[in-house]
Amino acid sequence: MSAHGKYLAIARAAFWHRLSERAALIGRIVFYCLILLVFSCVWRTIFAAHASAEGRSAASSYVWYLVVTEWIMLSQPSLHLEIESDVRSGDVAYQLARPLSYVGAKLAEGVGDLFLRMTILAPFGLLYGRLFSGQWVGAGALALCALVGVVAALVLLVSYAGIGLCAFWLHDCMPVYLVWQKLLFVLGGLMVPLSLYPEWLRALALRLPFASILYGPGQLVLHPSPEHALRLALELAGWVGAGVLIVFGLERAGRRVLELGGG
Repeated sequence: MSAHGKYLAIARAAFWHRLSERAALIGRIVFYCLILLVFSCVWRTIFAAHASAEGRSAASSYVWYLVVTEWIMLSQPSLHLEIESDVRSGDVAYQLARPLSYVGAKLAEGVGDLFLRMTILAPFGLLYGRLFSGQWVGAGALALCALVGVVAALVLLVSYAGIGLCAFWLHDCMPVYLVWQKLLFVLGGLMVPLSLYPEWLRALALRLPFASILYGPGQLVLHPSPEHALRLALELAGWVGAGVLIVFGLERAGRRVLELGGG
């Protein structure tokens, strides 16, 4: 079997393995729905002063924005914690000796897990988006969000792999993860679209990659545009490619750290 075939087999095995963990999936679905419920109430309260049809439409649109951004975030596996655990326990030394790349196998496993979670959460996002907003969005807008959202989720997955590999030097990658997470939440526009930010903060956020990961896909549900979706998907695909090169470079550097340390 070729290397690509082996990675595909790993992703497929991870997909079916995670599917058997029904309690974890149900818990994630419940948490996803609770997030949507809480913030749909927040948006209704914010726009309560606007009794006009325009105000109600804005509240509904922002509920759908949250459906998309939280779908991307909550589909992510904790790949950084798995890699950190391997490094701290020493298991990574044995896995690096395998004919397949360690980080490549981890990414393949993460892709299988990610696609399962995105597939499971998507119908609940659609159902609750309709329930909490009181309206559907166009099928075209949903298709664009789904396409770009999957690529954005892959960018996040690769970034989590990179954070986990920092454990070769830091041993505890949680500080790096927390900084990345907070920047993503704020500058990515997880819960509040960047269009509502002050001008200076919005301009800063749009110059950083975080906005493309969350705000970009979420904005498509508010203002669907095939041209913008294509540009965003290509930009995100570029980040995926750059991220993969970085994590493979980190793997090689980490291997040297183990060799110098006698691991």
